[in-house]
Amino acid sequence: MPKRVSLRRKLLAWLLVPLLLLWSVGAVFAYFMANSFANIAYDRSLLDSARSLAEQVKLVNNAAAIELPHPALAMLLSEENDEVFFKIVGRKGELVAGEASLPLPAAAAKPGIPLFHDAVLRGKAVRIASLYANLPGDATGRPVLVQIAETLNRRHLLAGEILAGMIMPQLILILLAALIIWLGVGRGLAPLGPLRKEIASRSHRDLRPVEEMDAPQEVGPIIHAINELMQRLSLALDAQQRFIADAAHQLRTPLAGLKTQIGLALDQQDPEQLQLTLRQLNTSSERTIRLVNQMLALARMEPGASKIDSLKTLDLNLLVRDTAREWAPRAFRKDIDLGFEADDAAVIVQGDKLSLKMLLDNLIDNAIRYSPPGGRVTVRVSSNGEKSLEVEDNGPGIPAAERAQVFERFYRGSHGEEGSGLGLAIVSEIAHLHDAHVLLESPASGTGTLVKVLFPSGENL
Repeated sequence: MPKRVSLRRKLLAWLLVPLLLLWSVGAVFAYFMANSFANIAYDRSLLDSARSLAEQVKLVNNAAAIELPHPALAMLLSEENDEVFFKIVGRKGELVAGEASLPLPAAAAKPGIPLFHDAVLRGKAVRIASLYANLPGDATGRPVLVQIAETLNRRHLLAGEILAGMIMPQLILILLAALIIWLGVGRGLAPLGPLRKEIASRSHRDLRPVEEMDAPQEVGPIIHAINELMQRLSLALDAQQRFIADAAHQLRTPLAGLKTQIGLALDQQDPEQLQLTLRQLNTSSERTIRLVNQMLALARMEPGASKIDSLKTLDLNLLVRDTAREWAPRAFRKDIDLGFEADDAAVIVQGDKLSLKMLLDNLIDNAIRYSPPGGRVTVRVSSNGEKSLEVEDNGPGIPAAERAQVFERFYRGSHGEEGSGLGLAIVSEIAHLHDAHVLLESPASGTGTLVKVLFPSGENL
């Protein structure tokens, strides 16, 4: 059995995953912004140090020299977390003071305009500020170069603080949102608990509609679908109970008759009387078998049953021709003229072949059963205006007052022939499952019965 996933967890995942992805993208941008802010801040500090150092460079004996005492220079260049280096290059490119290995800038700049670049010094990454400055009293106009460099520890610390200050509140808000979503979904789904308890506590025969109560709007369609299922189950259960009751009632009389006839047969001594009793017994058993078959067929066509799903394209001409041919021997034995009139063109419908054959079997059986010897039964297919299947006989007919009742199960009309009273009920149910209509009319001759089954005009039923 597959593991079920909590709806709350699904919703939380769908909401949190995009938020965390956006947070990750924002963290990347925030990292670059934090580094940029840290560089801007410490570049300014580095430039101030370079300017302060440039102010201490003087022209002595026509050569650049630094007049800052060593303790003051050490204090100017001291930083708690970083190493600081400096370099002063004279007007002629000579080293005046500082770290000789400090890389020079890639290009010269005008005096007073700083240059910043990154480099590696003694295996450590450094940031360098380079400033060209004119010395007071220098008539040559050639500037000296003052460079200040520092390692990047403070910059990284500041960038980390800025980054943490930007993304940590966002992460906390996302976690708080997750908690709120978790609690909110729980409260939103809380009404489903009583609904589950109500359904779980019901008996299998309690098919009343489920009340929606305070269930969320999104659950309404589910409850509606459950109620529709309950209604279909109720119809199916009622049909089942009705079938059992009808079967018990309808089979009691024929089975009692069979038992009586069997008792008579056991007491018979005369062979001729025994043969007569056995023939009667055979006739009764055939009627009982037919009754059982019709009841089973009707049970499969109950209103609570599912609509036929195996609809296929078929030609009514072929179906009716083959079925009428099967009934020819029965009609011949009763001296009935059984005829078939096909339409000039194929009459295509969408239907279940076995069900439509059962419908036609019942119509032809009724027509032959109630037509007198020497009578006439005509089966025809027509597509003139409507696709129809017709069975016409010249029997005693059905009185107009009874035509609305003959489709009720177990109804037997005023005719003398004994039947099960299920034939037309089966016809009606099969027609309903094919979206067709059944009409009872009097033939043009005025004698007998004309049964029409009208199919939808479209190709699809």
